[in-house]
Amino acid sequence: MSHLTKPPLKANILIVDDAPEHLRLLTNMLTSRGYQVRQAINGKLALQGAQIVKPDLILLDINMPEMNGYEVCQELKSLEITRNIPVIFLSAYSETIDKVKAFKVGGVDYIAKPFQIEEVLARVENQLTIHQMQKQLCEQNARLQLEIIERQRAEEEVWFLLTTTKLINASLDFHDALEITLRQVGQTIGWDLGEAWIPNNETATLEYSRGWYVSEQKFENFIETSKTLILPPNIGIAGHVWVSKQLEWLEDISLAQEACFIRSEIAKEVGLKTALSIPIIVNDQVLAILVFLNKNQLKPEPRIIELVKAVATQLASFIHQKKIEAALVKANQELERLATLDGLTGIANRRRFDEYFYFEWLRLFREKLPMSLILCDVDFFKLYNDTYGHLAGDFCLQHVAAAIRQSVKRHSDLVARYGGEEFAVILPNTTAKGAFYVAETIRKQIQRIKLVHAKSEVSKYVTLSLGVASIIPNAEMCPDTLITIADKALYAAKHQGRNCVVVEDLVSFQRKCHPDISLPESPVHSIQ
Repeated sequence: MSHLTKPPLKANILIVDDAPEHLRLLTNMLTSRGYQVRQAINGKLALQGAQIVKPDLILLDINMPEMNGYEVCQELKSLEITRNIPVIFLSAYSETIDKVKAFKVGGVDYIAKPFQIEEVLARVENQLTIHQMQKQLCEQNARLQLEIIERQRAEEEVWFLLTTTKLINASLDFHDALEITLRQVGQTIGWDLGEAWIPNNETATLEYSRGWYVSEQKFENFIETSKTLILPPNIGIAGHVWVSKQLEWLEDISLAQEACFIRSEIAKEVGLKTALSIPIIVNDQVLAILVFLNKNQLKPEPRIIELVKAVATQLASFIHQKKIEAALVKANQELERLATLDGLTGIANRRRFDEYFYFEWLRLFREKLPMSLILCDVDFFKLYNDTYGHLAGDFCLQHVAAAIRQSVKRHSDLVARYGGEEFAVILPNTTAKGAFYVAETIRKQIQRIKLVHAKSEVSKYVTLSLGVASIIPNAEMCPDTLITIADKALYAAKHQGRNCVVVEDLVSFQRKCHPDISLPESPVHSIQ
């Protein structure tokens, strides 16, 4: 027989019989086989004894005065503590009607008098074995039920974490992720209110987040009051958690000290009793404090604590990832910016000029709008370098670039270093007249800064020569045409004595290039 089917060692058996000789006989039989035996001479004593010390088996005589065996068995089966004790009836009767009644009231077997030793022992051992197997099966079933419940709970928790993580990762920003977390924890785990506090590093205080969750409208009064608060360190549960960086559970808000929960009065008014708070930490820095409140008084529950910690970890991971992504975007933007800037002057370089020039050409071609270009050159810059040295020359170019940039006001205009001492200004949606005004503003601004140039042949200060060109882009024209025209205008400015502005339009340019072809008069003439 396996260990699952053996009766328990020294099983406790209660014998109930009003005949002393039967009690002695059965007691001797069973004690000789190692059983622990107790006796009762009537039904009332049997009921009392069975409740005080629960036996493993009861041998119950049917025919007893005052309370017969059937009545005793019915009473035993009505009591929770004795309901599952197996009962074997004892009687001199062998009629069928008696056996049927015995089974109906809850008996499991029937032994007829006079007793046969082997039969009594066999039936007793058989019922003890059956009872033990039933007990073991019940225990196994209970364990299985618990395992099923735990497995279902674990699956629900995993699903909750996966869903919450997915929603957090799909969040638009930090505050959106906070609100999603508060709602998920509130709805799934069963908290009635969720809020978040954000550290303000400038004021060293906690401020209420714009995201929150409530299960019932009556709790919104608590939210509205909380929005007006600013918490210093160690004030309120959020302030405590901010400093300690540890999860905190207040089982009863009403018993908390004022400094620990400064909103206890309004919490009492709306019926909130328990508070749970946890920090969101990234690189040892608290980025937010989550606070959950419940209308029921709850003792700290490890399962809930671990679940909330897991959510906090996911939220911290999301925030950390977003910070890395933001830093990477910023770094790439800075690299891109640096790649398009001239290292000496800080204005756009030739690469950026080319990109922007062709981009604007195509845009203005589609929109049929004018595009103007200014090319300018520092007059007698080689003599400046030879006289003052290359460091002074660099200093001069930096000041010239700054003056040009200061003179160009629109965000859509681009100032670039075109090469050496030559600069360019792209002016989208600008006519020749407007471009001339900008060029003249630049020329005067250079004069105004008064950079000494003793070797200049036109002034004792640094001056610029500027060429202006303006075109409405079209399909028959190459973008480089505008650059060529502006370059010709710059050449003309130098030829006409420097420190001046010359405007060249397409018609004038074509007439100079092809004097034998009849062209209409130019609407804009060269201007000095």
